[in-house]
Amino acid sequence: MSGDPLVSLRSQITSIGDAVRWACVLEATAPKAGNVYPGRSFSNLNYADFIAAAEIAAEAFSMPGRHFSESVLGAVRQTKLAVGSNVNLGILLLIGPIAEVAHRDIHADLQAAVASLLEGQNEDDAACIFAAIRDANAGGLGEADELDVRDAATSGSDLIAAMRLAAHRDAVAYQYANGFKDLFGRIVPLVENAIQANGAILGGVADAHIDLLAQHPDTLIARKCGVEVAMAVQQRASKLDKSDSVALRDFDAYLRSDGNRLNPGTTADLIAAALFVLLVTSPPTKSGGEVAEKRRN
Repeated sequence: MSGDPLVSLRSQITSIGDAVRWACVLEATAPKAGNVYPGRSFSNLNYADFIAAAEIAAEAFSMPGRHFSESVLGAVRQTKLAVGSNVNLGILLLIGPIAEVAHRDIHADLQAAVASLLEGQNEDDAACIFAAIRDANAGGLGEADELDVRDAATSGSDLIAAMRLAAHRDAVAYQYANGFKDLFGRIVPLVENAIQANGAILGGVADAHIDLLAQHPDTLIARKCGVEVAMAVQQRASKLDKSDSVALRDFDAYLRSDGNRLNPGTTADLIAAALFVLLVTSPPTKSGGEVAEKRRN
């Protein structure tokens, strides 16, 4: 595994909170087309905002035994106070259940454990998640005829039932509706392979971002601009030569047009979650036994 760019980083991770922090920071730092990263900001968001949000997420998910739904709601509210906007709702929703089961047993089948965890969610958990979505003012999860998560009257409803209603229009909801099988079975291997092929973590993350966009339309773009526009972005990504710096620059400019409305933010959230999985499920390094034991606590 000496050729794995993640090895040296994994050896520095001694807790679930560390893994959350690094996953969020790596995702935010990688030069992903159309996203915020060092030197490229939006009018209302910059790189420092994402670093602040990463620290809040790391702290929120560092406590074993706490329901992830409570951690998600607390982190959303802290992030809103610190940054003033929804920076990381998707990341929190994706990493939260994985972090909870990783605290219990880092060596377990995490996908199966997450699916089981989600099946056991109760009304209190649903209320926390729905409140987090409302507080973050996120669109797309609350526009169904039933179980509108932005309606406080539905906050005691079935979390997974609501996610299934939203699964066709939101990739985060799709993960909940399908027990995170897509994340673990498709996205994590894609990100890992991209990093290995690139030979560097940040470059690999940027490549993986293009690869994911080429496979499926970004659901944030679809909600903001329509499915046809999201599919047009997908088509451009599928034809992009990642080794062509000029083509990459043009694609980045295209995504930043019209006030950054083509920001593929949900795809970025999925990558952050995949990075977290890669950092907590890695084969042990020379000191891996000690690291894994620390992660367990």
